[in-house]
Amino acid sequence: MISLWLLVLQVLFTLLFVELGLTSVTDVEWARYKARYNKRYGLEDQYHRRILEKRVQAVANHNRLYSQGRSGFRMGLNQFSDTNLRLLYSRRSAISAPAEPSTKGVTKPANYKSYDQITRGIDWRQYGYISAVGDQGTECLSCWAFSTSGVLEAHLAKKYGKLVPLSPKHFVDCVPYPNQGCNAGWVSVAFNYTRDYGIASKESYPYKPENGECRWDPRKSAGTLREYVTLTSNDERELAEVVYNIGPVAVSIDHLHEEFDQYFGGILRIPSCGNTKFDLKHSVLLVGFGTHPKWGDYWIIKNSYGTEWGESGYFKLARNANNMCGVATLPQYPIV
Repeated sequence: MISLWLLVLQVLFTLLFVELGLTSVTDVEWARYKARYNKRYGLEDQYHRRILEKRVQAVANHNRLYSQGRSGFRMGLNQFSDTNLRLLYSRRSAISAPAEPSTKGVTKPANYKSYDQITRGIDWRQYGYISAVGDQGTECLSCWAFSTSGVLEAHLAKKYGKLVPLSPKHFVDCVPYPNQGCNAGWVSVAFNYTRDYGIASKESYPYKPENGECRWDPRKSAGTLREYVTLTSNDERELAEVVYNIGPVAVSIDHLHEEFDQYFGGILRIPSCGNTKFDLKHSVLLVGFGTHPKWGDYWIIKNSYGTEWGESGYFKLARNANNMCGVATLPQYPIV
C-alpha cells in the first residue's frame, strides 16, 4: 500500500501543475521538478521541459477518467515525466533476444493445485521472500539484472528459509555478451552466468547505475541455481499456477507507454500494449495475483524504478486480459 505521506506529496505535486488546467510549466515549477529529482540539463533543458508539459496534461486528462470511475488506475508525475523512455529503450531493440533453449517443463510439487482449484490469490511478499524495491536509475537499463536477482533470492529464500538480497550490480558488471550491462540484457543469459559462477550478495557488491569493471570472486557466492524453466505456452492460467504453487517468476513486458511511465496506482490496462517477444523491453518480477471486485483479475509485479513510482515500487497489471503487455510471453524461474 502506498504510504500516506507519499500519496499526499504526489497529489500536491501534481495539483501544482494540473488542477488549474495549466498546459505549461512555469520557470519556478520546472526548477522545483529538477531539484526534486536531481536533474541537470544543458542545451536540452527546454526539450525535457516540453516533455514534462505534455505529461502534465496527459496525467490531468487521465485522472479525470479515473475520478469518473471510467479507468481502474491513476497516473502521477515522477522521475520519468521529462524523459522519452522510448528513445532510451531503443537500445534494447539492438540486442537480439537470445535463442531460448528447450528447458524442462514444470515439475509439479506435492499438492500442486490446477488453476480451477485455486480459489484465492497469493502475494509472496507476505512470506518474507521478496527484498526491498530497488532503483535502476533513469539512464541504466539494468531491469534484467534486478528481475533476475529478485527471482533468484526469492526462490533461495523459499528453499532455505532466509532472505539474502542479491546483487544486480554484479550482473551489470560481469554477465557477458549478449547482455550489455546498463545497455540492457536478458534474464536467461544472467541465469546461465549464475549457474556457472554464482552471484554476490547485495551487501558485498552494492548497486550503482553505471557499467563497471567486474570484480567478482566466485568463492564468495551467495547463491546459485541448477537450471531454469521457461514457460512457452503464453498461457496466463499456467503462469498463475506456477506463481501460486512454485513461487515468483521473472517476466518481461512491453512497457513503452505513457500509462506505464506515469502509473501511480490501481490496475493497469493498456489496450495498445504489444505481447510478442519483439515487444518485450522491460524485465520485472511477478510476485502474486488477485482479483478486484470491480476491475477484475490482476497480477502483482515488482518494478525497479524505486519506491516513489507506482504503488511503493509495485504495480498491478490486468490479468486474463489477452496476455496484457506480454506478461505471459517469456516467464522464467530458477530451480535452486
